[in-house]
Amino acid sequence: AGVAVSTAMVEAAREPIAVTLLAAAANANADLIVMGTHGRRGIGRAVLGSVAESLLRAATLPVLLVRGHA
Repeated sequence: AGVAVSTAMVEAAREPIAVTLLAAAANANADLIVMGTHGRRGIGRAVLGSVAESLLRAATLPVLLVRGHA
């Protein structure tokens, strides 16, 4: 479709992963964050937490979540 795309791999050291990803997006002047998710629900999400959910709640730019295969 002629859309310019760039990808990056970032390493999270001490900060939560969502914070690290948001900082990387800001440094790259991103217009959109595309992120994969396991799509866990209920107790699985409560116990394990959700990086995708944390990122969604804190993001100031659009986030597209892509659900992985079951």
